[in-house]
Amino acid sequence: MIDIVVIVSLFVVGAALGSFAAAQVWRLRVAQLADDKKHGIKIAPTEATEVKAISNKKHGTTTDRSVCLHCERQLAWYDLIPVVSWMATRGKCRTCKKPIGKMEICAELGLGAVFVVSYLVWPYSFDGQGVAFLLIWLIILVLLAIHWMYDAKWFLLLDRITIVILLLAVLYLAIGFAQTAQPLWGDKLITIAITLAVLPGFYGLLYVVSRGGWIGFGDVKLLVPMALMLPRWEYGVLLIFLANLIGCVVLIPAMLAKKVTRTTRVPFGPFLILAFIITFLFGAQLLNVYFSAILF
Repeated sequence: MIDIVVIVSLFVVGAALGSFAAAQVWRLRVAQLADDKKHGIKIAPTEATEVKAISNKKHGTTTDRSVCLHCERQLAWYDLIPVVSWMATRGKCRTCKKPIGKMEICAELGLGAVFVVSYLVWPYSFDGQGVAFLLIWLIILVLLAIHWMYDAKWFLLLDRITIVILLLAVLYLAIGFAQTAQPLWGDKLITIAITLAVLPGFYGLLYVVSRGGWIGFGDVKLLVPMALMLPRWEYGVLLIFLANLIGCVVLIPAMLAKKVTRTTRVPFGPFLILAFIITFLFGAQLLNVYFSAILF
């Protein structure tokens, strides 16, 4: 009974935070465009129109309340109930009847589901350290959801989000060190160094060799906190494999359907994020299956 209550509660909280993340994506875009404008970067008219509804015309900042991006109507509380509101209106604004978009409902359902799965397969015990790890992980998931949506839409991973994820990863690492016997600290530091070489090191090399053509520098920076949170360097290799496998699964059918070409710009951040989540939660089982297949 307690597990059911926890699962339902986590889904509701995750869905609510998914809605928050989707809203923050637009607010961050307004802030980014305002910053670009200050630095003399020309803003495309379509971009200005897209964020007009949530911009403060005088200050170039965002409003505190959620609004419809089409008719600019301020949304009431009953328009903001995660999942329920979207389904009740069939994904359309109550006033102008234009589509709200799929990003919001996907964020709500997706983050709610990942919160629940994280609890069900959590690789640590639910003692003081394990609960602290879980709370940090859930916060990071919200930030990764923002990264996913922003990169998918505008091909950019924001440094301000990556920095917060890095700080949380360092906190995660510090808690782990506090619970580790001091004689083992050297081994742990060596493992971290190898994982950093495997992940941001490898992709950083690809960035330099391709001059940013194969992977963005934002992806390289995001891999730093990811590497800090993985328990062994083998997990880093698994993450690389999964990210590229997911990319192939998504892009090859799209290329066959001629929806994308070899020159089409594709964000790699979502593939990395999904691969990281899978590796963090299921890495031990996947590596065990792999090594068992090789040894036997």
